[in-house]
Amino acid sequence: MWHRRVLRTANFRLALSYAAVFGLSVFLLGVIVFFGVRSSLEQQLRGQVEAEVVQLLGDYRDDGLEELRHDIHERIEANPARRLYYYLQNPEGRVVFDPLPAIPTPDGWHTVRVPAQGTPDATASVLLHSLTLEGGYKLAVAVDLAPMRDATRAIRQAFGWAFLFTLVAGAVGGLWIGQRFLSQVDAITRAADRIGGGDVTGRLPTRGTGDDLDQLTAVINRMLDRIQRLLENVQQVSTSIAHDLRTPLGHLRQTLESPREEAPRDALRNEALRQVDAILETFTALLRIAEVESGSRKAGFEAVCLSEVLESLADAYAPVAEDNGQRLTHRLAPGLHVRGDRNLLTQLFANLVENALRHSGGGSAIHLGLEQGADGRFTATVSDTGPGIPNTEHARVFEPFYRLDTSRSSPGSGLGMSLVAAIAHLHELSVTLADNAPGLVVRLQGHCQGPSPEGDAVRDH
Repeated sequence: MWHRRVLRTANFRLALSYAAVFGLSVFLLGVIVFFGVRSSLEQQLRGQVEAEVVQLLGDYRDDGLEELRHDIHERIEANPARRLYYYLQNPEGRVVFDPLPAIPTPDGWHTVRVPAQGTPDATASVLLHSLTLEGGYKLAVAVDLAPMRDATRAIRQAFGWAFLFTLVAGAVGGLWIGQRFLSQVDAITRAADRIGGGDVTGRLPTRGTGDDLDQLTAVINRMLDRIQRLLENVQQVSTSIAHDLRTPLGHLRQTLESPREEAPRDALRNEALRQVDAILETFTALLRIAEVESGSRKAGFEAVCLSEVLESLADAYAPVAEDNGQRLTHRLAPGLHVRGDRNLLTQLFANLVENALRHSGGGSAIHLGLEQGADGRFTATVSDTGPGIPNTEHARVFEPFYRLDTSRSSPGSGLGMSLVAAIAHLHELSVTLADNAPGLVVRLQGHCQGPSPEGDAVRDH
């Protein structure tokens, strides 16, 4: 049953706990108000009795016992329906005015039961103040405690109903909140079942309230977006691997069949090795990307002088560029350190330089740049003056196996820029492509570990 499921939800239990705490607060408040009002009413009644006793004693001291009796008579006749109780007892024990079996002793305050005024068969609880006069007479004045009892009874009933209402409202509110919570959980469960069944395009529903469940759902949906992209990448990579390896494997098979056609043995062997090397290079690049994306290399990060890495690459590739009829220049801020893996950073910029050398064409200029900003960030650039890449293709360049040469007649596996993106992501570097007019500029930005030493000049070659 749905109500049993609601009773087991965390929201219902939390709402019920809040109701219990609030109910306990109402109960404690009722106790405090009850005793506070009772004490205040009792003090008022005592004050009323004391004022009457003081006035009667004044008359007694001025005019004697007869005047005291006369004053009491006047008070009784003036308000016969709602008045105080008066007791005057002579030394022989006879009670004058309101009947009382015996005035309590010793003198002072007492709570006693007496016959009720106007109702002989009933009794009333009164607060009585007694004292002894000269000659053995005793005087007592009392006030009915019924108004105080009525007030305290009303307070008990009011807070009792409030306490009961709090518990009932808490339980009903908990059921309502639990049912709403459960309905959203059921919707999330159904969506999760569809996703678990293979519909990775589905997403968990949100109510737009911004509550905890909505925030959790948003996080899960972002995770599902990432999973969907990864699955699409896996499908794309699988297709690209099959497409890219089919050609070299077909060539390798033809090469291995060539001995039957009496081809030169050394030429066949070299061609077969070249095809195998191309296949191994593709798998090595894939394994390298997987290793970088796993983040396992991040544990060995240390301070790396990026300026030295780029300068060594510039020195190494300058002769290659010269042999190709190209020109490689660099302008590097010295002493700029980052936290990372030296080998991976070298691989990143080496891939960018090799791409520039390979695709910019003869007579082009290639430039390595490294600048440090005032906000603790740096910018590294690799630019060329070649044909460049269309702006519409900038985002796709980093996809595995993506190549501008759709015929795939040129050498390469299309994994170089994917490896660049993976290494940059591992080092928390942003990578953007821009038009160099003409050519292409690849810009990487990140945080420096420390500023360049003061006084060092930018190395421009």
